[in-house]
Amino acid sequence: MLERLVVAFLGVLPPFLMLWYAESFERRVREPQRDFRYRVLVAVAVASVPIGWFEHALGAVAASVAEPRRSLLEAFVVAAATEESGKVLCLYVLTRLSLAPGTRYGAFLYALHAAAGFALIENVVALWDAPGFASLSVRFVLRGYMASPMHLFAGGVVGYLWARKRFDKGVIGLPGGLALAVLIHGGYNTMLYGVERLPMTRSGLIVACAVGAMLVPLLGVVVLRLLAGILRRDDARDGR
Repeated sequence: MLERLVVAFLGVLPPFLMLWYAESFERRVREPQRDFRYRVLVAVAVASVPIGWFEHALGAVAASVAEPRRSLLEAFVVAAATEESGKVLCLYVLTRLSLAPGTRYGAFLYALHAAAGFALIENVVALWDAPGFASLSVRFVLRGYMASPMHLFAGGVVGYLWARKRFDKGVIGLPGGLALAVLIHGGYNTMLYGVERLPMTRSGLIVACAVGAMLVPLLGVVVLRLLAGILRRDDARDGR
C-alpha cells in the first residue's frame, strides 16, 4: 500500500520537470508571478476531477461503437476534446481579471501550468489504479516520458496562439489553439490505441504507431523551446 502510494505520487514529478524546463528558457520570469501561475495549476488540477467524471460517462457511450470508430471516438472526442476543452475553459475563466497575463511569454506559461495541472492528477490516478508492479512501472514510463510532455506540448500551442491573439491581434486565438491541441492529443491517443488494439497481423502498422507515439513528446520539447524563444524575443522587442 505504501509503495503504491509513493510511486503514484511520483507521478507529479514529470509535469513539474517539464514546467521547470519551460521556465528555464527565461530564468528571470517576472510575469506572471509564480503564485499566480500555480493558482492556475491548482485550479485545473481540481477541475480535472469533474472533467474525468464527464470523460468516463462519454467513454461508456463510446464503448458500444464498433471498431475502428470506437478508437477514433475515444481518442479525439472522449479524451482529447473533453480534456483540452476543460483546460482551455479553466484558463479563460481564471485569466479574465486579476490573473490576466501582461506578456506573451506569461500567457504561454499560464497555458503550460494549466496543462500540467491536469497531467499531474491524471498521472497519479493512472499509477494508483495499476494492477501490479510491472504495470505500475510501464505506466510510470509512459506517463512520465510520453503523456506529460504531450499534455504540455498541446498546452504550449494553446498558449502561443492565445498570446498572439491577445497581444498581436492574431486571428486564431484560444478556439484555434483548442482545435490544434485536440488534434495533437487525439493523434497521440490514436497511435497508442493502435499499439494496444490492432491485430498482430498488422505488425508493421503497430510498429509505426509505437514510433509515432514516442516521437510526439520529443517533437513537443523541440516545439515548446521554439515557441518560447519567439515569444520572449517579441516581448523583449516591445520592452515587456
